[in-house]
Amino acid sequence: MSSRTIPIDQLAIGMYVCGIDRPWMDTPFLRHRFLINAQGQIDKLKQCGVKKIAIDLDRGIDVQTSTEDQQAHTQTSQEEGAVNTERQELQEAEERIAHLPPTLRGKSLSHELSSTRDIRGQMLETVGDLLSSVATSGVVQASHVKELTQDIISQTLDHEDAFIALIRTNEFSTDLHEHSLSVGTLAVLLGRLIGFDDAQLQILGAAALLHDVGLVRLPPALLSPKNRQTPQAFAHYQSHPQLSLEIVRESSGLPDQVQQIVEAHHVLLDGTGYPDSLTPETVPMSSRLLRVVDEYDELLTGQQGLPPMSGKEALRTLYQRGQQGQLDQQFVTQFIAQVGIYPIYSLVELNTGERGIVTSHSQDNLLHPTILLIQDASRQAYHDPIPINFSTLHDSNPVPEIVKVLDPEREGIHVENVLADWITI
Repeated sequence: MSSRTIPIDQLAIGMYVCGIDRPWMDTPFLRHRFLINAQGQIDKLKQCGVKKIAIDLDRGIDVQTSTEDQQAHTQTSQEEGAVNTERQELQEAEERIAHLPPTLRGKSLSHELSSTRDIRGQMLETVGDLLSSVATSGVVQASHVKELTQDIISQTLDHEDAFIALIRTNEFSTDLHEHSLSVGTLAVLLGRLIGFDDAQLQILGAAALLHDVGLVRLPPALLSPKNRQTPQAFAHYQSHPQLSLEIVRESSGLPDQVQQIVEAHHVLLDGTGYPDSLTPETVPMSSRLLRVVDEYDELLTGQQGLPPMSGKEALRTLYQRGQQGQLDQQFVTQFIAQVGIYPIYSLVELNTGERGIVTSHSQDNLLHPTILLIQDASRQAYHDPIPINFSTLHDSNPVPEIVKVLDPEREGIHVENVLADWITI
């Protein structure tokens, strides 16, 4: 990704924002990555006190773009904006519609999730083979790591919402390859969000993939939290960053930065964590980033000895730990913006008892996505699913609210089938 930082006064329609100099909590935008297609977006950024903006030159125009090109891009954006406005008015005029008209850039939600599931399945096999090879040979093949990391970066950035959705949220699994791929995926997404270039993403992705590789040298039973509750067992488990470092160090062809990131990925900024030989001041920025995404996946899967959490609960816990000084608060808030409170494809339940699937986010309100209602309060399927944009329901009485996130598999709901005829909004 090619990017540059500019003053807010240079921001123009047609530019693609990829970073903001304000914490996520202080802005009305769900994510700090979006195309500027209306002056109102620029006005909101200024109202929030934003002074500097990072723009993605691969996905939008640059400051140096000629006036003629910018006017053409602006006209196209305005035309697309008009189409979107007309579509929103049509949606609000109809209380129940069976299908939404495809958008210019829309894609099948069902196909996106299904194809990404296949891609991720192939990646899991490759990661599993890599870890098995390390367990046998004791070293990592640098060429394999590089190739796999490049694949993770490419596929993750092309299918980010689907990859986030597929990171498991059900019972804890001792599968190291699942955890390694999930952390690698999330690290790449957060790294891209904060402006890492391709070389930095490659190093970060490799470190994320290998951060727990030392666990292959420990008894498999220690992968389960219930088997490391004694001081001796936990101390043994805490040796895994050093074991990971040894494996990476003994493997030729991996950058030195990967060693540094791997070694420090369990150090906390309040001086706790491990190993004791490292202090917060010595922790690389990429290790602080990796700690955030690693902790998120550990919370989802119960690897910290707590019951597995929902995505929303895990994000709340991350935020609290950031406030307490254990985690990098800036990375935490950016990560929350990246993942979203209610990720696309989430199955949610409303205070009305109805259930729906999140199909898109509202950039104007973090807690109010657009969902597709699929079941009534008695769990009967709607013949025609009902799209609802929560950001437009302020005057409803009562205002519907999301009260919980559910596991589609446990509820017997096949998300791809439900979304088969639907297009992104």
